[in-house]
Amino acid sequence: MKQMEFIEQFLTKSDKEIAKFSREYGVDLTIEEIRQLRPLSERASVTWLFTGIPNSFLKEVEEIIGKKKLKKLLMYLENY
Repeated sequence: MKQMEFIEQFLTKSDKEIAKFSREYGVDLTIEEIRQLRPLSERASVTWLFTGIPNSFLKEVEEIIGKKKLKKLLMYLENY
């Protein structure tokens, strides 16, 4: 469920609130990264809870936030 909570943050919170939320979980996204990720979050699907996040989507996220932050984000989503 953390995946949906994280995506919901992108759909409902301000850039600063998302930055604070992500920092609390060790991902530390910048405002610019958040703004670039917003359109991607709108494409998220609840079916990903069962099928997993598509590799093509993960690649787009990696292009925005980099491999290191993506790894931290995935660890957060998998562990909680």
